[in-house]
Amino acid sequence: MGAQMSRWLAILALLALPGALAQDWRLTRSQTLTQVGAREWRYTLSPSGKEAQELWQKLSEQYRDHLRAGYRVDLGAWRLYFLGGRLRVEPHCPAVNPACFTFGALPVSKERQDRFLLELSQLLHQALTQAQTTGGVVLLSRLFRLEVPRGANPPYSASPSGWRP
Repeated sequence: MGAQMSRWLAILALLALPGALAQDWRLTRSQTLTQVGAREWRYTLSPSGKEAQELWQKLSEQYRDHLRAGYRVDLGAWRLYFLGGRLRVEPHCPAVNPACFTFGALPVSKERQDRFLLELSQLLHQALTQAQTTGGVVLLSRLFRLEVPRGANPPYSASPSGWRP
């Protein structure tokens, strides 16, 4: 138990250092400007690089199957599930650890999947926190899209992105 906790503390410490780990995820923040003025912010999370894209394609397919079957998908600090036919995103683990994730059957080691999901959780939390401050749209490619009104508190209503329930 102590060795596993030490491993997770080391991974968390590495994530705190910019560039310490391979960047599997990219968070893009954009705002459209029109003649009328600035439009809402858009926060887009997508895998970066061929390996990360392949992992996310396989994992997101498994996540969509879980959701269709009525199960929840745990993404570290956030949880995704259907309630009354509506997709919802709500806070999940305040202290992210291995038990905070829905793991997939992927052709990679558990440590690799841990790093992949930990980075996703960190950037998703960052995007949702920023969107809460500015208002805007958060898009997690191949999984969900949600609009966050400025100052709104979770849970948030979302819609599937790139798939049908």
